Amino acid sequence: MKKVAIFVDQLHTHGGIEKLVAIKANYWATQFKYDVSVVSTENKNQPLIYELDPRVHFIDLKINYKRLKSYFSIQNLMLLVINILKVQKYILKEKPDFIVVASHIPITYILPFLILRKTKIIKEFHFTKYFYTNKMKGIKLKLLNFIEAKYDKLVVLSAEESMFYKSQNIEVIPNPVIINSNQQLKKIASKELIAVSVVRFAPVKRLELLVEIWDQFSKVNSNWKLLIYGTLNNIYANEIVELVKTKKLEHCIIFMNESSHVFNELNKSRVVLITSEQECFPMVILEANSVGVPVIAFDCPTGPRNIINSAIDGLLVENNNIEAFVTSLFEFSTNESLQKKIAKNAYINSNNYNLEHIMNLWNTKIFNS
Repeated sequence: MKKVAIFVDQLHTHGGIEKLVAIKANYWATQFKYDVSVVSTENKNQPLIYELDPRVHFIDLKINYKRLKSYFSIQNLMLLVINILKVQKYILKEKPDFIVVASHIPITYILPFLILRKTKIIKEFHFTKYFYTNKMKGIKLKLLNFIEAKYDKLVVLSAEESMFYKSQNIEVIPNPVIINSNQQLKKIASKELIAVSVVRFAPVKRLELLVEIWDQFSKVNSNWKLLIYGTLNNIYANEIVELVKTKKLEHCIIFMNESSHVFNELNKSRVVLITSEQECFPMVILEANSVGVPVIAFDCPTGPRNIINSAIDGLLVENNNIEAFVTSLFEFSTNESLQKKIAKNAYINSNNYNLEHIMNLWNTKIFNS
């Protein structure tokens, strides 16, 4: 039986990486019959946000980095030493065949230099390296490339992302989506006039642009509503709420907080909107497509264009062009035949990322390579 450990920072808050870790761990344990453990550095005695199968072991190393301090602070450097010792002890005791580093955590930079015996180490990337290649230069970039080359495999989410890496150990494995064959897909013509945005409230999501787009759109489409799903727990979220109030859009932009039933909420909508500055491989596009809901997105680096076939199963808009986004949204809202066509094709597109297919790529390219 193969033994697989997945390293993460935590598994107690909603997030794309956290959801994917649970999906993979459960599948590998139940379908491949592997001995799977999820090893976190700072779960802080919180309940798991996504359910793990009883066959999956969960271990928290209780490192608890000081997130408000620099990782180069004395406190965090001391915690890193403790982290290294605990991970080394875990490897020598448990002897995993594979370690998959799912989160961007400090041990990422140290793991290749530990005593690994026969353990193969894999790093997966859930962020775009587009900006790294433009901004990171000289010794820092060389050091990063050196460390990455020490991993047995680097897993990236698209062929475009693979171009940003210098290593020869790259594998392209997209994110999966669970397609519920029992899910009753609503016909788009029968749905309420609802657009949805599912976000983590952070400046990179550029929700101020989304509010501006909706402000212009709603002036001639007052019967439409925009529902924004995400936890309102930070300064940026408060700024967006205040912006909506300032523009007097509370009647048509509604904050819905987090939902544990995202597929049901997406299924009720006609379209999903994405205005991010950057994305890597947005799970929400796959989730929306899996219930026959198309996405309109800025063509930002690098994710949306690696999933959406524009004008076929969704709409890509010139990046940063607010007027073009409003025009695309207006065309979508007034063209029912376009809605039906791209909604149907969106569902077809989602099947390229069905769970069984993507997990078999992991099995072929990683666990049996």
